[in-house]
Amino acid sequence: MLETILHNLTNIGWAMLIFLCAYLSNVSFSLYYNIKILLEPFSKEKLINSGLKIAAFVCGLTLLCVAITTLPLFADMVGWEIPAEYVDIFSNLVIIGAVLMVSCKYITEAFTKFKAILDATKEDKSYDEVK
Repeated sequence: MLETILHNLTNIGWAMLIFLCAYLSNVSFSLYYNIKILLEPFSKEKLINSGLKIAAFVCGLTLLCVAITTLPLFADMVGWEIPAEYVDIFSNLVIIGAVLMVSCKYITEAFTKFKAILDATKEDKSYDEVK
């Protein structure tokens, strides 16, 4: 049981790393776009909220993955046997379905912001020409 949990925690760790890269990429592009292109003031509150969102996602999704990993193992211990292929599906489903789905959302948003930065114009000139 412990070996299975540790194996899935390793997979969750990699998935969280992918999530963090996607999320922080989106935050970086958003900071630049909002401050330099839209000329909005820097918002310390938005940055703090982003940090809280990261902490909530990492903690919540990790706990969700652990719960789904241990559920079939516990069911087996109390005599309600779940076939092994379903146990693997449960673990993989939450890692791929929850964590990587959220990562894809932020990757898409990061690309959108990146494209907006590249396409930004100011008085019919590109932002780089105005600098």
